[in-house]
Amino acid sequence: MSSAQERRPGRPARLSRDAIVGVAERIVTAEGVAALTIRRVATELDSSPMAIYRHVRDKGELLALLLDRAAARVARPRLPASPRRRLLTLWRLLHDQLAEQPWVVEALARSDLMGSSIVWLLEAILAAFVACGLTPSQSLDAYRAVWRYTVGTLTLRHGAIRTPEGQRKPSFRREVLAAADPHSAPTVAGLAESWDRPWPDYESGLTALLDGLLAHA
Repeated sequence: MSSAQERRPGRPARLSRDAIVGVAERIVTAEGVAALTIRRVATELDSSPMAIYRHVRDKGELLALLLDRAAARVARPRLPASPRRRLLTLWRLLHDQLAEQPWVVEALARSDLMGSSIVWLLEAILAAFVACGLTPSQSLDAYRAVWRYTVGTLTLRHGAIRTPEGQRKPSFRREVLAAADPHSAPTVAGLAESWDRPWPDYESGLTALLDGLLAHA
């Protein structure tokens, strides 16, 4: 029998925050953040939205709990002594964890949410930048630059994965670039055929970006 049939009439479903977060995680993993609503979670749990609101304030708090659960799974690696190598290790760890969970990238890109369980990683990255010679303020700017590169890389990759090659429409960008005037925009016109070539791998871009940021140390 279903849980609704097993309950006595008039008695609400037994809920817990952990059960709510578990259902929410299944939804975002399968369908993305946009599919997550309090009503959808309530339906999945055979409950009511008001019952869910007794455990979480709103969708924002639910997403924060989801992010914290995801962050708590990130294992702390053995870090190299060299601060620059520590940065490479830590950013690669963060990139790989996010690559496995596209919904996390989506949630972080759309909001200012953060799980407290990831603070140790932020501290390790910022401390490594400082150990490389940057000031704390420069380290924060450097962190933001690499974070945006990382999220941008993953967002573009996940978008490409969601659209199978055979179903992609002709590129409007390619048409515009192919029509670029070689006299007024010679550099653009010269690169028109190369614009859609594969991007360098994440590690190559990360190395180049760190080289530029640490040059200010």
